[in-house]
Amino acid sequence: MEDSVEITRHDEVAVLTLSHAARHNSLTPRMLSQLASAFEELPHRGVRAAVLTGSGDRAFSSGFDIRALPGPTEVWTPGDTPLDRTISRMLKGRLPVIAALNGLTIGGGLELACACDLRVAHAGVELEMPATKLGIVYSTTGFARFVALIGGARTRDLFLTARRIGADEALAWGLVSRIVPAAEVLSASIALARLIASYSTEAVFATRRALEALLPTVSPADALALDARARATFALRSRPDL
Repeated sequence: MEDSVEITRHDEVAVLTLSHAARHNSLTPRMLSQLASAFEELPHRGVRAAVLTGSGDRAFSSGFDIRALPGPTEVWTPGDTPLDRTISRMLKGRLPVIAALNGLTIGGGLELACACDLRVAHAGVELEMPATKLGIVYSTTGFARFVALIGGARTRDLFLTARRIGADEALAWGLVSRIVPAAEVLSASIALARLIASYSTEAVFATRRALEALLPTVSPADALALDARARATFALRSRPDL
């Protein structure tokens, strides 16, 4: 299968590998659906923690596969895209998730990684949020996670400049939790997952939910209104006759 999520077990830890080599592990609705199902089903199979990584050594994920974006007759509601639904399933689930960043982490891949509990990278990893460069208006709910993680000023830097951030800067910002040698990214991530899995499942779950509740949020209605206003303004300004 060209695009899939491969699952392997390491005792009580599951490794979920984004496998879409031809597109640098870009995310498709099928992959995101498989991820969402895994987050829901694995705890019932004795899994207590998960590691999320990308296949190969070039990319964790290059973002959402543009070939899978909706056509003119299909509309995705901001905050309710395949990526949003998968992240929601992960955050509400019982599995703590460690992102093992093995290469480029871009766009939707970076958003997915930042929704994980911790992120392990090596010195050669680069991260980028190219939304403005690609002419994409990001959702309010998407911005909120980055603001909570790295603060408003750095979120503005990340999105408005759309520049690539090296691992050392990402560590200083909080985009990355720790840096290890490239050959140890996966093993270090599994070790972290095993450590967390050794603790009380209920305490870990409650801690994750409590931390999630501290995120800056707006009401769903306000978020939709803000997103709609931003997209309408963007569409107006993008018309070549204006």
